[in-house]
Amino acid sequence: MARSIFVTGASSGLGAGLARIYAEPGTTIGLLGRDRARLEAVANEVRARGARAWVGTAELEDCEAIRRALGEFVSEAGRLDVVIANAGVGQGPDAERFDPSSARQIIDVNVLGLTNTLLAAVPTLIQQGHGTLVGMSSLAGFGALPGSLTYSASKAYVRMFCDGLRLELAGTGVDVVTLCPGFVRTPLTDKNDFAMPFLLECDDACRRMRRAIDRKRRTYVFPWPLSWVARATPWLPDKLLLGITRRAQRAG
Repeated sequence: MARSIFVTGASSGLGAGLARIYAEPGTTIGLLGRDRARLEAVANEVRARGARAWVGTAELEDCEAIRRALGEFVSEAGRLDVVIANAGVGQGPDAERFDPSSARQIIDVNVLGLTNTLLAAVPTLIQQGHGTLVGMSSLAGFGALPGSLTYSASKAYVRMFCDGLRLELAGTGVDVVTLCPGFVRTPLTDKNDFAMPFLLECDDACRRMRRAIDRKRRTYVFPWPLSWVARATPWLPDKLLLGITRRAQRAG
């Protein structure tokens, strides 16, 4: 069956991994990011698997640029089935802790970028009467930890925004899926200098996420051993959270 999948942050990491996982004959993959050379490299991999590839560049905080890019993709693909707002950035603990410019970058990409991407797709999907919107949250979005102030807050926003969007779109035929992965080996987590329990390889995580998207799961939290810890985080005493964080940093 012909499908079209639009992915932001597709030049590396989970975005590139999801593009590869979805690449198969009859599918058109839209790759959006800022680095055209790296996007073209992913596009070549997608084409080698028998899929069509479309490449576009845009600053995700520019809502008009996102609308234009999505419109160009839909014109080429002829339809829009899945939109994956994956683009995200993070900073190491020392860089993010009390730096407004670092916080601004995280908010621009993780919050505004996701909002612009998903809302730009809504009119097309409502008109079609079907489609799936996907927001990339994280286990970090269930509770703040020292050294991840803005990143955790941005991922909590993704969860809440997707929950609200799902309610707004009830009855339209448009589904909303929230993905909340734990630690996955990507260029983003390669910056971490602390222990990352239950670390998943990128391809494994992307296969799991594709199953969740295709099954239209409302919220997919994985891997399950960490999901219980993440859900409990808001109720844990601050001293316990600080102790856990410091032990993890020493272990790293």
